[in-house]
Amino acid sequence: MGKITDALKKAAQERLARIEKLDSKTELKYEFVVKKTIDSKIDPRIVSFYDSKSPVSEQYRILRTNIQALDSRTPIKAITITSSIHGEGKTITAINLAIQMANDLNKKNILLVDADMRRSRISKYLGFESDAGLSDLITNGTNVDQALVNIGISNLTILPAGKTPHNPAEILGSTKMGNLIAALKTKYDYIIIDSPPIVPVTDAGVIGSQTDGILMVIQANRTQKGVVEHGKNLLTQAHAKLLGYILTNIQYHIPEYIYRYL
Repeated sequence: MGKITDALKKAAQERLARIEKLDSKTELKYEFVVKKTIDSKIDPRIVSFYDSKSPVSEQYRILRTNIQALDSRTPIKAITITSSIHGEGKTITAINLAIQMANDLNKKNILLVDADMRRSRISKYLGFESDAGLSDLITNGTNVDQALVNIGISNLTILPAGKTPHNPAEILGSTKMGNLIAALKTKYDYIIIDSPPIVPVTDAGVIGSQTDGILMVIQANRTQKGVVEHGKNLLTQAHAKLLGYILTNIQYHIPEYIYRYL
């Protein structure tokens, strides 16, 4: 039995040595294969940046395709993203959609605008700081080129929210804002605008009425139907064209993995 035990131990040791050698080669391989990210401060929920081919990114690609396929007499270029209440994922959705469009539509210029002047998050999620933004363009006459930001993603430009004003709704509903949107539409193929939730404040309705349409983000298993209906009614009252809904926090299964949709 001693010889058999020794033989088994030797075989196990040899197998372990082969595994360790294989692991060592695998680690060395990944050091060269894995791409270094543009900015490690970018939030991991920005899946379209980190893995544009993932199942989650594919959902944003489907959303992009649906937007392009919308039947409209006039081209849809400027789209407002909102939600009924806070915390439904509207900003994450806006960023992922903009990046996915920039990745896929390589001959199109995409502009991502942070119009949530009350609780701006785009700069934070994308890991950069800016001295000027949307509010400064409207109130201080800041040159638009001084406010636009490029973080190294091809075809994508970002317009941060800027300094927090005391009257966001008035700024967003001003003639200057309308003129700015019109000017930006001549320069960019698609403009994705992140706005505050519609139920607590009027900003989304105000900005939505000046764009080609609005998408409402709804978090599954959280937002009540009555709240969504109330938000829809507020958008209608503001004369904003509701293009559709985006459902977030949906789990679906793929063999051996669980992915969260949007």
